[in-house]
Amino acid sequence: MKPFALTLLLSAVLPAQRTAGADPISQPVLANCRVSLIEEAEVPGREAGVLVQMDVREGQQVKVGEALGRIDDIKTAALKKVKAKELEAAVEQARNDVNVRFAVKARDVAVKEWQKAVQANKTQPGAIAAIEVDKLKLNAQKADLQIEQAQFDMKVANLTSEVKSAEVEAAEADIQLRQISSPLDGVVVHVYKHLGEWVPPGDPVVQIVRIDRLRIEGFVNSAEFNPSEIAGRSVTVDAELARGRKVRFAGKVVFVSPLVQPGGEYLIWADVENKQENGHWLLRPGLTATMTIEMK
Repeated sequence: MKPFALTLLLSAVLPAQRTAGADPISQPVLANCRVSLIEEAEVPGREAGVLVQMDVREGQQVKVGEALGRIDDIKTAALKKVKAKELEAAVEQARNDVNVRFAVKARDVAVKEWQKAVQANKTQPGAIAAIEVDKLKLNAQKADLQIEQAQFDMKVANLTSEVKSAEVEAAEADIQLRQISSPLDGVVVHVYKHLGEWVPPGDPVVQIVRIDRLRIEGFVNSAEFNPSEIAGRSVTVDAELARGRKVRFAGKVVFVSPLVQPGGEYLIWADVENKQENGHWLLRPGLTATMTIEMK
């Protein structure tokens, strides 16, 4: 083969070989990432009143739905008892069918008396005056109406019991509005109100932060990595604790900003699982960490 032809052949093949053997995409390592909270809540009082119970203190870990405190509910609790008794009476009244049963028996008697009078006049015309027969017929019809009235009264009694049941539920809801409970799993970091203090509605009573799962915020160079390459990737986070100790945490990218900053970088968030040691969380909001994004 001629030297010139060989040169052309090598120039056509070698670039393809270099492309096939190119290095894989490197793993982004983001320094000075900010550790922040995912969830926090300043739990308010929902009804005005005096704080009569406080069950937590700063530093205490709480579960979602756990009781934190209680605003004075003596009046609402007493009202609930009254409504409960009224409901009990209404239920008994709704179950009472004495009037219906009496009306049915009275109707049977009235019908028999009327039929007997009619039969007597058939046997012996004029034995009973026509006006008396009409009165007996009217009594039988009246007895039918009395059955309808008794049935209607029972229906009203049932509706009344439902109303009383709703009133009991409303009273219970008023009591629950005075209960202060945790909306999330977390740690109490501040107690704003203390026993005996007045709590206006909407004022925060306790501040709770979630520590078991935290957010790591960092910036990726848009010239090196596309958002589609970063979204959903697993990450490892290295944080430096006291006296230079380093601890690693695992997480996942959950947000990639569509906005590119003036410096050519875009923001990403990764949620990481925290770790405990001797009852204390190792990773804390406000620290900085290094985040490595796994590209494999």
